[in-house]
Amino acid sequence: MAGFRLKMATQTGEKIARDEGFTSLPVKPLIIAERKDLHVEKKPPGMKGISGALIFMEPKPLLIYSSEHQNAGFENFSIAHELGHYCLPDHPDQILQSGGQHFSRAGFSEGSLSIELEADHFAAGLLMPDFLVRKLIEESEVGLESIRELAGSAEVSLTAAAIRVAQCARFPICIVVSEGATVRYAFPSESFKDLGRNIFLPKGTALPGASTTARFNALASNVASGRQATGECRLRDWFDTDRNPALDEQVVGLGSYGLTLTVLSSDELGIDPGLDEEDEEAALEENWTPRFARGR
Repeated sequence: MAGFRLKMATQTGEKIARDEGFTSLPVKPLIIAERKDLHVEKKPPGMKGISGALIFMEPKPLLIYSSEHQNAGFENFSIAHELGHYCLPDHPDQILQSGGQHFSRAGFSEGSLSIELEADHFAAGLLMPDFLVRKLIEESEVGLESIRELAGSAEVSLTAAAIRVAQCARFPICIVVSEGATVRYAFPSESFKDLGRNIFLPKGTALPGASTTARFNALASNVASGRQATGECRLRDWFDTDRNPALDEQVVGLGSYGLTLTVLSSDELGIDPGLDEEDEEAALEENWTPRFARGR
């Protein structure tokens, strides 16, 4: 049920972007908020640790967003997140039942309350609707380059763009966010999951010791300075799986956040390399069969 609600939240954001007439990136959440008759203000200096807020008051609801980081991507996601609380079913009722005020913390939620996760997914769908994301990434080079291009075009953070690419991409790609020697979270695309069995990286998993990412993270200045590194690896370096294709490993530090973004991909991977001829034909047929759940 939780997965269904998150998918619906994403699709609601995508629908609003389409209904509001955005046929190219960037989608402007501030314009949408004003069209929905919300009063929008920047966060007051004394409101610490808050990325945004939605307050139901007269004559119109108040949407507050943080501008303290001087980062357009962060501001756009904050506004879009609060729009999620306003537009998603049940969210206004929950907020009104709790006193009519809701305050949000920064960051793409990894395990917080469902209302926050739903607002995050709504924001991702609104700012990066799949019908625009797929068009962009399918015309770009597989990997970090397409993520950077999406982040710039959609005016979002590199992390938000990376997660959305993994959700929308038809090609195999896996996004890993790490801190120090361990994985914080990972997002494999559906086709990346098909590369082998057990494609799963739980939070707290140790980074492969010989990986480009582990070596990169060993020097804190790499992360803080936003440096970049590129290497090669094998699928089994990262996953306890049955197949072992070669992958590109692209790494970039996320600055003051203290985190690292790793992109595992290969522009040579399409059909699962472990399939025999008969399975390959079946896979091709599956790839060309319209899927109702994705036909939106």
